[in-house]
Amino acid sequence: MQFQASIEIRAPAECVFDLISTPERLPQWNEAVVEAHRVSPGAVGPGSRAQMQGKVLGQLIASETEVVGFEPNQLFATNAVRGPRLNTIFRLAPLEPAGTRLDVELRGELPGGSLGNLVAEPMLRAQLTRSLEQLRILCERDALSHQAPPKESESC
Repeated sequence: MQFQASIEIRAPAECVFDLISTPERLPQWNEAVVEAHRVSPGAVGPGSRAQMQGKVLGQLIASETEVVGFEPNQLFATNAVRGPRLNTIFRLAPLEPAGTRLDVELRGELPGGSLGNLVAEPMLRAQLTRSLEQLRILCERDALSHQAPPKESESC
């Protein structure tokens, strides 16, 4: 299974990257994720891991992912090391005047082999579309709240 989606967000790449790369914030925008937390100590980066509880076809499934691509404000990629074998790549590109284009590629295998993929793919496509729309709303809201002159230690 493999598919792609894109969305334009009226927020700087820093805000978008922060939201997609922070495991604890996944449930805020990804409707498939019920709970997520870091397994690795410290900041998220190459090799760090996160555990999640998510819903696939109505069933609660545990998974663990590892960051395999990490270029701040440009690329964030994860591979599943436990649970559904899904790999996700987020590519960010600046849009003028202060926006970001986010391209997402999702590929992998779900439980149930090719039949599971056949049944789940349309649902996952729709779920990804809704999740990206929620991500857009959150990023744009966060960007608006930070338009006031930022404090030195403040980020999106």
